[in-house]
Amino acid sequence: MLTRVLHTIQRYHLPAPPTRVLVALSGGCDSVALAHILVKLGYCVEAAHCNFHLRGEESHRDELFVQELCQQWGIALHVKHFQTEEYATQRGISIEMAARELRYAWFEELRAEGKFAGIAVAHHQDDNAETLLLNLSRGAGLRGLTGMKFCNGYVFRPLLDISRRDIEQYLLSQGIEFVTDSTNADTRYKRNLIRCQILPRLGEINTSISQTLHQTTSRLSEALHLYELGLAQVKGEICSYTADSVSIDITKLLASPAASTILHEVLSEFHFKSAEIEVVYKKISSFSDSSACQSGATFYSSSHVAALHRGHLVVAPIPGSLSLTLLPETGDIELPTGRLCVARFDRDSLTEIPRSPLVCCLDVDSIKGHLAIRSTTEGDRFNPFGMKGTKLVSDYLTDCHRSIIEKRRTMVVVDEEKILWLVGERPDGRATITDKTKQVVMLSFSPKE
Repeated sequence: MLTRVLHTIQRYHLPAPPTRVLVALSGGCDSVALAHILVKLGYCVEAAHCNFHLRGEESHRDELFVQELCQQWGIALHVKHFQTEEYATQRGISIEMAARELRYAWFEELRAEGKFAGIAVAHHQDDNAETLLLNLSRGAGLRGLTGMKFCNGYVFRPLLDISRRDIEQYLLSQGIEFVTDSTNADTRYKRNLIRCQILPRLGEINTSISQTLHQTTSRLSEALHLYELGLAQVKGEICSYTADSVSIDITKLLASPAASTILHEVLSEFHFKSAEIEVVYKKISSFSDSSACQSGATFYSSSHVAALHRGHLVVAPIPGSLSLTLLPETGDIELPTGRLCVARFDRDSLTEIPRSPLVCCLDVDSIKGHLAIRSTTEGDRFNPFGMKGTKLVSDYLTDCHRSIIEKRRTMVVVDEEKILWLVGERPDGRATITDKTKQVVMLSFSPKE
């Protein structure tokens, strides 16, 4: 057993002895075996035990057993009590998920404080088989079928290549006792149902079913690596990324193999769920050609909006609305989308009028009251410099081929009567500097990268 575990540690580059590691110790068969094996291999071991208060006296029994075991083996023990049911109710999640979140958050706190090389957990081959079947029953994609990882961040699994039967035999050979969780037989829990009923039935077809399924996850992990290499290449051909957004070329997307899968991979990065992605794909695949994708249709995830625009699907964070914000007489002001600098000086100091759409020079005498900045609103009109008459801001942006997302991000600088500058686009002609201008206000906008 020690040789097999050491081989796993070396093969998958897990934290090696004699490093300091934290062992998740419930008192059950698997975690007790893991703690004993790591001690025998020469690690500096400390243990962490969670009391979730879900099994009454049995939870108390487990804690006492772990305390006695650690004292016997000379292992430092950390114990934490959780109000798991209360936490699950507050978060609106299952008891299983609540316990998972609580224990891993605490394990990470201990690891960081104690500077442990890693957190050892006792998942084994049979657990991995159960995970594969559980994810398969939920309709998981390729990633969900690769099972547990030998190392995931600071969490590592030295027993993942070992079967439950071999672990039990090891403890028996060493004369080591452990406790049994009575809820492990409760088939109301999906994992227990798979363990107690489904795997035994599959074992009638294949007596090595757990090992076979575990090996399947390994093969799928290798397939996933190849898949991700190909996916990265395709995404590079059809997507243009910025710091927080992406533009997808619809023509190239629909011409690529497995277009719906590629769209799923891209949009899932921005928190779109499978059902939402199906709606998006149905919409874009309904056009005879991408040039027809001019509808401006929008789709939302919890954090992002996707909009059709001129043959592309543009995805960006949901724009926030900027309420009316007064500008300083001079100086900088930080805005959600960048920084605005306000400067004032005599007209004679301006040797050249800036031509950048990110800079606007205004005649101070044309400004009524204080300057302020806000998001555009429905019905906004301005007199674009160089054009006759006023125009709806929304129509102006449409004529400039701006996407819905860009429209919603646009801001205007205003005085008490009118819009003075459509930021990043064009000033209002009624406030620009002339030969009669004596003083100038220069506004410079620097968008966030």
